[in-house]
Amino acid sequence: MPIEGVKQIDKPNCTLYIIENFSEEFKQIIRDQLQGIWSGFAMADSLPEFYSYKLTLESFMDRYNPKDDKTKKGMIGELLAHILLNHTDNNLTSLSILKNKEEKSIKKGFDIIYCETDRDKLWYSEVKSGKSETGKEDSNAYNDILLNRAKKGILDMILERRNSLWESALIDVDLVIKESSGKLNLKKLLAKDSPNLKIEQKKNVILISGLYHDISDCIDESKQVIFHLNTKQENIFNDIKIISIQKNTFETVANFLANEILVS
Repeated sequence: MPIEGVKQIDKPNCTLYIIENFSEEFKQIIRDQLQGIWSGFAMADSLPEFYSYKLTLESFMDRYNPKDDKTKKGMIGELLAHILLNHTDNNLTSLSILKNKEEKSIKKGFDIIYCETDRDKLWYSEVKSGKSETGKEDSNAYNDILLNRAKKGILDMILERRNSLWESALIDVDLVIKESSGKLNLKKLLAKDSPNLKIEQKKNVILISGLYHDISDCIDESKQVIFHLNTKQENIFNDIKIISIQKNTFETVANFLANEILVS
């Protein structure tokens, strides 16, 4: 479903989101989804007072405020990825929460795991966000840098074969998915894909970039397609999707969340 202020361009296996205007509709989607994205939709629905919107905002900002700019950009980038992919008709169900389960830390492991439920197909995603600090790279050049970081990050995690990454993901499924929504089948699917039970570790991946460059210098969607084809030829993943999100600044979203605490 389109979001007011967001231009979406779809190519085979590639999607580009240009946030032209941080609209009231976008803000309302954040209000509606933040508790579920941060702590898990199943948990938020079962304990609405404990996981209220205001307490969720406070929890997010309590972790966000002390961080350096690099980490702040990453946290906002992951939030935007959750929001946009959840709201897109893409047949993907998120199995992950945004909040790290360790107090005051940032999320470790796979950023977001998705399931294409009608095909029992798992997708492991990595989100890398930022902007050119020197101004030497235009949007296309720096977006390639972010996508390459995402590619290296997800590949390194897969090749580590750390079963703890899947154990953490299984906990997330309990937090996100309601009992009536095939939770056990999803957990079995994840478990079967873990290093303990599957020797072959070539995975389906979604590489996600969050670029904070002025949209007057817009990402060219054809460059995403080239990146996808080049990565496909490397034969390091089973299947690949490329998602790029471009927004002028990350501070606009952070300022909105901070202000929401005052008015909630």
